[in-house]
Amino acid sequence: MKTLPSFDELAALAQSDPHALEALRLKMSEDVIANASHATQPQLHAMLSHINRMIDHGKNPLHVNMMLFQALSRQYSRFAIAFTNPNALRSHQADVMDFRVGQAARAASNVTERS
Repeated sequence: MKTLPSFDELAALAQSDPHALEALRLKMSEDVIANASHATQPQLHAMLSHINRMIDHGKNPLHVNMMLFQALSRQYSRFAIAFTNPNALRSHQADVMDFRVGQAARAASNVTERS
């Protein structure tokens, strides 16, 4: 795995060639994922995809950093709960409904609204 360049080198790369810095970020991220256990790789790919979407949707670099910080804070809170009280995460259960049943109910309510 490649070593992360120094802060000064990264800052210079950001100024001179932002596309190369982005390519370095993606390459190093993929290297970290490739060196992780096979069991965690799908989760890491999903996390990287989520981060990439946040970066793409950010209005400017400060906005991107704020979104990433918020996401990291949420994850940190979940990890803290999982570590201190794992049962709290299991106690929140969702009701899974058959989509077709909900779709039929909506269709029936649309028919009565039109009448």
